[in-house]
Amino acid sequence: MNISIIGGGITGLTTALALAKLGVQTTVYEQSKEVKEIGAGVLLQPNAVQVLDWLGIKDEVLQYGVPLNKMEISHPTLEPIKKINQDKIKDKFGNSMIAIHRGRLQKVLYNTFGQFGEVILGRKYISQSEKGDKIQVNFEDSSIETDMVLGADGIYSNVRAALFPKAATRDSKQTCWRGVAKLKLPSHLMYNGKEAWGKNRRFGLMNISESEVYWFAVANSDQYGKDLSREELKNMYAKFDPIVGQIIEDTEYIHTAQLEDLKRLDTWHSGKTCLLGDAAHATTPNMGQGACQGIEDAYYISNLLVQNKLSKAAFKVFESKRRAKVDQIVNTSWQFGQAAHSSFAQPLLKLMMKAMPESMLSKQMNKVFEIESF
Repeated sequence: MNISIIGGGITGLTTALALAKLGVQTTVYEQSKEVKEIGAGVLLQPNAVQVLDWLGIKDEVLQYGVPLNKMEISHPTLEPIKKINQDKIKDKFGNSMIAIHRGRLQKVLYNTFGQFGEVILGRKYISQSEKGDKIQVNFEDSSIETDMVLGADGIYSNVRAALFPKAATRDSKQTCWRGVAKLKLPSHLMYNGKEAWGKNRRFGLMNISESEVYWFAVANSDQYGKDLSREELKNMYAKFDPIVGQIIEDTEYIHTAQLEDLKRLDTWHSGKTCLLGDAAHATTPNMGQGACQGIEDAYYISNLLVQNKLSKAAFKVFESKRRAKVDQIVNTSWQFGQAAHSSFAQPLLKLMMKAMPESMLSKQMNKVFEIESF
């Protein structure tokens, strides 16, 4: 059985590693010509950390990242809207959050999988077609025949476009700026992520090493524009805590993107091909669950493929187990992001946060962190 994974990002590599753990060989095809440290940071919440622990790489990931005690919504002054009394947010297994550079996480996954299988770089997916019991996958400069395709090639998935050409993304009308600053945070901000809310704009920060800070800034596109200079971006956050301006100043490269998610697909699979992660259910980042849900997908699809003897029957079971949780996260993240940038809804949301008992907040988070045992 030849299983081909399209996409060598976090979801694709985690899926390959999960299948390798269960004794199933795969080949990963990635369009980039090299694996290098690109992008900014990523927050791994306890549900994702559970999977990394199952894979046996949690400790190595921690070597390249930072354990966070909590992630708090705050005022522009960085004072929390609702103070969380727990010293550390964690799941029932004791897993807490890990903040890490996206490129470093990908490198850990890449190097670990390299002990079990092959990642073929420089393979840009173009199309695929059925050839009897086989699938012919066409890349820009070559073709292969395979028994099964797992599409893990992100929100702008070419595999999805081949299967479901009418699929479309949804624009949040919000622009996001991201970067990594060479800066050591004051002691009171170390290991405690913050997301500060101002009028129609937000700013989040968390340290990903002792001397690096991953940050993101989000603002309404129609009010603030999309192409801002560094000084314009600093001015937009001039009334926030002074550390915000310093973080922006100490960032070498700032990534800019529109925040989008994927309109709900009727199904994630067709024939012997199944979509995973952002290719299937891309979400806005407002719940910090984008990468985490891709990692969860890897855990579920690998176990279900083995349970179903590597047949396409696993795809239907996979979708039935994952659909409700993923839909809820995508929808909640969208609604949360829209409310946070609304002059009417944001104050109400803040009042709800203050009034919500910590036990209820903990219950909601634990539901997100829950993963089925196989």
